[in-house]
Amino acid sequence: MGNACECEGTNENEVLHGVVRPPPDDVVQAVGAAAAMKEKAYDLNVAPEIVKLRGTWKTENDGQTMGKIEGSEVVWDSLFNYSRSPLRLVGPRLIEMELMGQVHQAEVVESDVLRLVWSDGEIWARQRY
Repeated sequence: MGNACECEGTNENEVLHGVVRPPPDDVVQAVGAAAAMKEKAYDLNVAPEIVKLRGTWKTENDGQTMGKIEGSEVVWDSLFNYSRSPLRLVGPRLIEMELMGQVHQAEVVESDVLRLVWSDGEIWARQRY
């Protein structure tokens, strides 16, 4: 009844005369905003000192990718086949994690590149985006 539409597809993926129409801007913005709100809500449960460590980390010595820090965990590169390691803030610039039954501590060093100087002497550098 009323105006008829000669289109194929659904509201999410309408095709009008063979042209796929992208979703309206307000839908795209709403999805992006929801993801950002979810991330901010998650970050509220994580110490700000750990949130700022987010990103991909490589060893300074040989450039080996160690993994990513997401939320309050190290997500190890697949090369290592380790489970995620939770990070804990233990001092103003000191974090620790447990890996394979041993506790490792790192000092957070802020300079031109953010670094983690681990208790075993290894140094990780956060990669720039």
